[in-house]
Amino acid sequence: MTSNGSDSPYVSEYPPNCNIDPDIKALIAHYYEQVDTQGKHVEYSECWAEDGVLIIPAGKEFRGREAIKNLHHGMWNGVPRRLHRPKKVFPFSDNSNEVVIVGTVEYWPDDGENKTQDMAARAKYQKNAKTGKTEMSSLQVWLTG
Repeated sequence: MTSNGSDSPYVSEYPPNCNIDPDIKALIAHYYEQVDTQGKHVEYSECWAEDGVLIIPAGKEFRGREAIKNLHHGMWNGVPRRLHRPKKVFPFSDNSNEVVIVGTVEYWPDDGENKTQDMAARAKYQKNAKTGKTEMSSLQVWLTG
């Protein structure tokens, strides 16, 4: 695995000699920073394709940017702080638009001590045909415990 030496919790390691679009790398870091920042609902939703699909650990599916943005609003009920650390990213192949992300997430709930869980996610990315911007088309997340 190769790292860029950053201390940011949002910068991931990637397999050496595996090409991945730099826009996908940048979006992964940006996405996790937005998901962890209270009030960044619009910025979070802009990481997604208009018809994006998010499947949360409980198996519930959210379709479309607006539904995903509303979920982000609700994620802050009783949890004033969280920190995702997407430690390693594994592209499905050279220049793939699909990856597996492995890391941790730490929560600080209102009613108890902080909790850390291992996480894994499978994500797909696409270029928006109108804007050329890289966006997430799907994400499925799993957590331990």
